[in-house]
Amino acid sequence: MSVFGEMGKYWAEIADKGQVENQIQFIKKRFPTTGLILDLACGTGRHLIGLSKEGYTVVGLDISSNLLKIAKSRWSGAQLVRGDMRFLPFKPAAFSAAISMDTSFGYLPSEADDMQSLSELRAIVNHGGTFNIDVFNRERLIQKYKKNRLIDFKWTLLPTLLKPNRFENWILFRFFNWKEYPSFLLLQKRTVDTEGKQLHDLWVIRDKEDGQIRVFSHNVRLYEMKHLQELLRNVGFEVNQAFGDYEERSFSPNSSRLILVAVAT
Repeated sequence: MSVFGEMGKYWAEIADKGQVENQIQFIKKRFPTTGLILDLACGTGRHLIGLSKEGYTVVGLDISSNLLKIAKSRWSGAQLVRGDMRFLPFKPAAFSAAISMDTSFGYLPSEADDMQSLSELRAIVNHGGTFNIDVFNRERLIQKYKKNRLIDFKWTLLPTLLKPNRFENWILFRFFNWKEYPSFLLLQKRTVDTEGKQLHDLWVIRDKEDGQIRVFSHNVRLYEMKHLQELLRNVGFEVNQAFGDYEERSFSPNSSRLILVAVAT
């Protein structure tokens, strides 16, 4: 199970605060309503459901049964498949297009696994089909989060403060900046490794109902634009557009996202 599947309802609330409407409008400009679209690592189905309501036929694939259950509960008509993106259970050229949204790419164990998933994807997208992939902008994250020799001392206290039934836990709610969601509070710490290849996320969650503190962490591989373009080209996708956000601004080192639109050759 993915870390997002383990987070379940917490991840659903975090994901719902994303730019779903802007993303749907972006896809509508580039994808025809005819044919079948694959939503790769669809999670809670927010893009799948939005596109389906706009007249698209979308199939969602995800490794997490928990997230697929949430997607199904939100829309009973959702077409969902549980599976690993390295071993796609679809016929060759079954889809006219595919999407990978909100950094769903880069969580597999190695770059070779990422390449395998792209190769599998190319096999099930027909010639001339469109693939939209959206990931973190590596350059911006390096500037913002790369480790240095200065230690953020308050985070060194966190392991002690997270022990259950400790009086010091009250410091967590005065010494750190928490982000509020409907059912929980979130404390997030991000760092990029010294080589700038991976982003590490630490999430500390305090449930509003039971007061329990839960900790989740994950790593995602970061790709610069030229490298990701090369990976796509190697499996048979040619990038023809690059954007820095869903408002369609040109990509730059300071862009919030790296969004590539590629065609299956």
